Amino acid sequence: MKKLTVLLVIVLSVLVVFSADFYIVKEGDTLSKIAKETGLTIEELVKFNNIENPDLIVVGQKLRLTPPYTQKDLNEQMVMAMLWYQNSGEMRALAYQAFNIAKLIYDMDLKEESTKPRAVIVDVDETVLDNSPYDAGHIGTNNAYPKGWTEWCEARLATPIPGAVEFLNYVAKTGGVVFYITNRSESVKQATIDNLKMLGFPFADEEHVLTKTTTSDKEPRRQLVAEKYKIVLLMGDNLNDFSSLFRKKGVEERNELVDQMKEMWGTKFIVLPNPIYGDWEGAVYNYNWGLSPEGKDKARKEHLFMWRYEE
Repeated sequence: MKKLTVLLVIVLSVLVVFSADFYIVKEGDTLSKIAKETGLTIEELVKFNNIENPDLIVVGQKLRLTPPYTQKDLNEQMVMAMLWYQNSGEMRALAYQAFNIAKLIYDMDLKEESTKPRAVIVDVDETVLDNSPYDAGHIGTNNAYPKGWTEWCEARLATPIPGAVEFLNYVAKTGGVVFYITNRSESVKQATIDNLKMLGFPFADEEHVLTKTTTSDKEPRRQLVAEKYKIVLLMGDNLNDFSSLFRKKGVEERNELVDQMKEMWGTKFIVLPNPIYGDWEGAVYNYNWGLSPEGKDKARKEHLFMWRYEE
């Protein structure tokens, strides 16, 4: 019994000091000793932990035993979403479906009298413009938004979401007005207008493209439109495109609010699919966008509902 107790103490001591991913430096340790215990080389320990002086480690120091999880690793998680977004007929079908429903709603409103001119409010990115090549370009690199975003906007290479140009021109043809409320910055406003205009979008001008100025909250801009126009419907890929109630809310709160507004979806609010990015992701991180790639990976996986088959 005494031998068993001693063995358990030794095992527990090893578990404290040595796990699958980390090693806690104890008194008498050297890198060569740790390398021997863990099966790694001194060079790997130095590289994994950015150690400047291999002869200087301190008791209690936490050493990585695996390569750091990088932004490049995290970017690999975009592959399936990007494949679906850029290649699936289902994505195109959902886009056409969204704009077909929008037209039905708009036509129904045309039958009613209005004291104000009608307006449709749309978001820009992943609602009427497809920027997926920009995001796809991060795969295989350590880059992430906002790196290169300004250059992408200035290149004016975004393409239209299926059905967007046709529907918004129909709104213009029937006497309605289109407002593009986007959180692109003022610095790329002209490039955004140019991109929209060259693709044939109506009302692509200074007055109707409302970019972010002092706040990312779109409600003040929506209210500005509501002062002079009857807003028939709003279209976006992010819940914040429809109501400020969703801002900075957690995952459960966002879902609860969606349920509370269930009568609005498909009648006043039209959502476009975007599995690539959005505030739904921020909610997973509690809006701590500064989390390390490893931290983001952990948070993402902690929010998954899993079932595993056990043999």
